[in-house]
Amino acid sequence: MEYFSSNMTLYYVITHNFELWPDAYECSGNYTVPTARWPKFGIYLGTSGSIFLTLYILCFIAICKIKSSAPVYQLMFFIAIFDIIAIIVGSLILGYLTFHGIFFCQCPLFFFIIGSLAMFTWLFNCVSCIILAIERCSEVNPKFFLSFLFGKKVFRVVKTLVFIYGINGLMFSKPVIFSPEYTSFIYDPLIGKDPSLYQNNWLAGNNFAIALSTTTLYFYLCYYLLLKYRYSTSMWLYKSTRQIILQGVVMCFFHSAAACIYEYMAYFTPTLYVIVAGEVVYQLACSCLSVVYLTLNRTIRNTVVKMVIPKSIRAKYGWHIGVEEHLAVEQAAETNGIALVNASGMPVKFDNFFVN
Repeated sequence: MEYFSSNMTLYYVITHNFELWPDAYECSGNYTVPTARWPKFGIYLGTSGSIFLTLYILCFIAICKIKSSAPVYQLMFFIAIFDIIAIIVGSLILGYLTFHGIFFCQCPLFFFIIGSLAMFTWLFNCVSCIILAIERCSEVNPKFFLSFLFGKKVFRVVKTLVFIYGINGLMFSKPVIFSPEYTSFIYDPLIGKDPSLYQNNWLAGNNFAIALSTTTLYFYLCYYLLLKYRYSTSMWLYKSTRQIILQGVVMCFFHSAAACIYEYMAYFTPTLYVIVAGEVVYQLACSCLSVVYLTLNRTIRNTVVKMVIPKSIRAKYGWHIGVEEHLAVEQAAETNGIALVNASGMPVKFDNFFVN
């Protein structure tokens, strides 16, 4: 295939003493120094990236503390690792480059490597999000036709294939190149070479697959939940269904939107606003799960709250997290209730003093 024989890959660079292929990446006198500067957008990327990175690291630690071997948590674990890398590259590093207006010809190897990392994390996360969407469908409907993928032995094969796909993307795919003029990853480094050299059919196919598959899977998930539980009077079922649907909609929207924008950029000449929108949506696609976890996943949210807010402060304000802390409060309350009875010699109702 084209990307295996291309000289525009990280594999070529590693095997040629970290020198880029001159026919595609050598800066000659034909390139134009970008004049557009976006310092405010650079500040936005750096600031928002720092916030998202902090939230995601907390969520990642919480996922590690849960110590679950369930496929969904394994997927969340791996997605978190590569999302964190993507936030560092796509928000912090790009924010710095955007703020200072640093362009490709000033440090071509560095731009090439971060472009390869961006490709790696995006390709890995795309296929992982598809697998996660399949897992969500299998969780709500055990008879879903792809449920067999999450058997213990089969899932090991699935994980191996996902890693192979991601590594291939890192080593054998043409990278995207950051442009400070457009504040986004684009295909052409804008150094006066033929733009068709940089067309990446692999990325285009990947983006088409993620947009189509996640939209289809999460549409099925929402349809199934609404069809099955629409007549349920259980408030717990209603809230659970709403949370699952919201998680699906958020994940599907940002990943599909980013894929569609970059798919459009591959075949049409985009306006500046489309390119900037692509960068913002790409950032949100890599970081939205941290917000989803903290707002819609009670287990992860409670674990993060326990890490961030000391137990003494939570006890002072009556904010008890998890079954263990609620049981401890009830046991302490029962002990206090018995002490009151013994001291006064009169029966005292527990419920009169302690309200849940």
